[in-house]
This record gives sequence, structure tokens and C-alpha cells, in this order.
Amino acid sequence: MRRAAWFAIMRAVLLPSPHPLPAPVPWLRHHPRDWRAGTLDIPGLTAAAAALSQRPGFGDGMRSFADGWQAGYNATPVLGSVMRNNARYVLLLACLWLDHQRDASLPGVSITPGRVLDFYARLDHRLVEGGASRIKTILAHARVAGLLQPAPGPGDARLRPLEPTPLLRRAMAGYVQGFLGGIAPTLPLPATPQQMVDTPGFVAELFTYRMLPLLHERFAITHGLPAMNWITNREKGYPQLLSLVRHMQVQPDGQVHTMGWPQQIAERVGVSRGSARNFLLAAVEQGWLEPLGPRQWRLRPAFHAELLQWMGREFLWMHTLAVAAWRVCVAASGDTAAPATAPP
Repeated sequence: MRRAAWFAIMRAVLLPSPHPLPAPVPWLRHHPRDWRAGTLDIPGLTAAAAALSQRPGFGDGMRSFADGWQAGYNATPVLGSVMRNNARYVLLLACLWLDHQRDASLPGVSITPGRVLDFYARLDHRLVEGGASRIKTILAHARVAGLLQPAPGPGDARLRPLEPTPLLRRAMAGYVQGFLGGIAPTLPLPATPQQMVDTPGFVAELFTYRMLPLLHERFAITHGLPAMNWITNREKGYPQLLSLVRHMQVQPDGQVHTMGWPQQIAERVGVSRGSARNFLLAAVEQGWLEPLGPRQWRLRPAFHAELLQWMGREFLWMHTLAVAAWRVCVAASGDTAAPATAPP
């Protein structure tokens, strides 16, 4: 009965609502709450990201983002040990999403390894790497870290479904706040990041919007960006990349230089010097970086172009989904100051 109830809930959340909201941007054909196959115009998103990355001052915006993202990641230290790569990040989002969609009349239908595996079975594993044993290990790690806990109920706690803890909710709210603070100088927000994350239901609604394209279209924003896919799936690869982004400078001849060395990266990101050294060596071996000296690097043009596309997508993706989620939550609270149908 519980499994049948679970699939009934999945069918309900994967179908569009009977009263859809308008799409908030041209590269979305439907509102993110009503995501279905064909909602995303990938060439449109790619073109919008390219245009954003060519705006004057985008380099400063990237550096601001690197600081904001890292601040949000560091706001709750446990994230550094649990959210180390793309698979772990998506798993935490999936847990919040599963809990957000839970039917209050079915308290036993929550987060279990089987349901998370059902979720992963729908994904493109080239974009989000994971398997049964790895997912169970990540869930166990999140539980030990205090991010998931057994749902209330009788019997052995080890056999109960899981639910997010207040620590996980605070951690992801802090992460979102840092992310939004990083993009706000480039893409203004309708409220402060603090006000947005404090809006009831906002963080879970936002992460629901981030899950639906994975489920309906098997799309992640690393699509078509092989270097970014490799980096985000590597242990703490993304914060190591942002350490280099923080020091990027365009030279008079158009070349892009940056600065970074193992000890500096290790201290900022929270990895060993050996891991940071291996990251830099791998970037050189794959033709992304060229060494100019002990601490100086040149970004190869193809890698720099992919990085700009990635950053443009990061900014637009989070901004669009966050503004849409915030307006839905504000409208649900009865505050008419920011209607859900208003354009971002």
C-alpha cells in the first residue's frame, strides 16, 4: 500500500497543475512549477547565458559570485563534508524535494533509500553519477552528520523513513543565501537574499524547481559542458575551480590569467594540498590550464569559453528559479506585493 501511495504522489507532482502560471523568461516554455518535457529551450538558455557573460563587468560578477558561493557553503561546516560533489548535492536536494512533496495524510511516505533510488533511476547518469551502493552510503553519511533523521513513529528507528533535520534546512538556506548574494550584483533580486530564504517554503520550493528538469528532461546545467561536468563531479572540484575564478584577470592581449597554488587552494576549500595539486595537474593534463610560473596560470581559450557559458547558466538558472519560487511562496502567504505572475 505504501509503495502504491508513493507512486500516486510521484504521478501528482510530475503532472502540470490545472491552473498553470505564465513562463517567467523566454527560454522556459512553462512556469517551473509546471515543468514538463519540453519546458526548457536549451539553445535559448545557451544564448542567454552567452549574452550575460559578455556584459561589461561580468568578470567582477564572477568574482563576487565565487565569494558569495563559498560563504554560503562555509556557513554550515557540515556541508563541507557531506556536499562534496554533484551527486551528494543532488541527493540533498532530492531529500528536501521528497519531503516537500510529502502528503501529510501519509506520514510513512517520506525519504527512504528505495525512493531515492527511484529518483536516481530517472536521471541521466552521465550528468549525475550515482549507484545503489553509493546512494545508500551518502544517505548514511548524511544521517550520521545530523542532516537526516528517522521520521516519528513506532518500532526500530533504523527502519523508519527519514526526514530532513533543522540542521539540513538551515544549512541549505545558508547555502542559497550565499549563492543569491553572489549573483545579486549582476542580476538584481526582488528582495534581499535573507528575506527570500526566510520566506516560508521558499528553499524547498526552489529545490523542487531544480529537481523537475532532472526528472522530466534529464537536464542538468552541465549539459554540453564536459569540463564543468568533470569538475562538479570531482570531490570539491567546484570550490577549487572558484578559487581560480576569484583571481581571474583579462590581460591587454585578451589572454586570461589566474593565480593559485596547492596550499592556498587547500586552505580556502578544505582539502589536502595533495588533492589541490592533483586538481591543478589534471586541469593542465586536460588542456584547460597552462602554467606560467609557480603560481600563475593561463586559461586556454576553449576552457575559458566553457567557463563563461557555465557561469552565465549558473547565474540565470538560480536567479530565474529563485525569483519564480519566491513569488509563488509570497502569493501563497497572501502578500499581494509580489504576485506570482509578475515577471522577474
